Amino acid sequence: MSNNKTQTYTENTIVVEKVEDQKLIETAFSIRKKVFVEEQNVSPKRESMDDEDAVHYLATVNGFPAGAARYRKMEKGAKIERIAVLNIFRGQRIGEALLLKILDDLKNEDKIYLYAQVIATPFYIKNGFRQTNNYFLDAGIEHVEMDFIK
Repeated sequence: MSNNKTQTYTENTIVVEKVEDQKLIETAFSIRKKVFVEEQNVSPKRESMDDEDAVHYLATVNGFPAGAARYRKMEKGAKIERIAVLNIFRGQRIGEALLLKILDDLKNEDKIYLYAQVIATPFYIKNGFRQTNNYFLDAGIEHVEMDFIK
């Protein structure tokens, strides 16, 4: 007995780009606002701190804005920050795509680090980071400093 049903599978296309156009930067900010301000109750002022000093990234899935991140050059190295993925796009490796693009752009940096929400440490460990002993609260959320291992 044969099955005549045809199944079609669609592959999602994830694109991560460094953005300099103000409209695209605003799109990245709106994603971060949804994730950090609306979902996690971080104050808008705290969430947008230091944006003018950062390099911003936007991830799209099939052309739809899905995630955002940034990094800043700090005294002790390049600091990756504000990785955010909209709820409807989670579980599709968008955060990983953002992180890997930023790491590739920072490949010549001597030191790369981030302050991870403790709940997200397995994600960062899987992608080459190791925890330090520096734990702290930021915006009421437990964080840990993590260093990228080259």
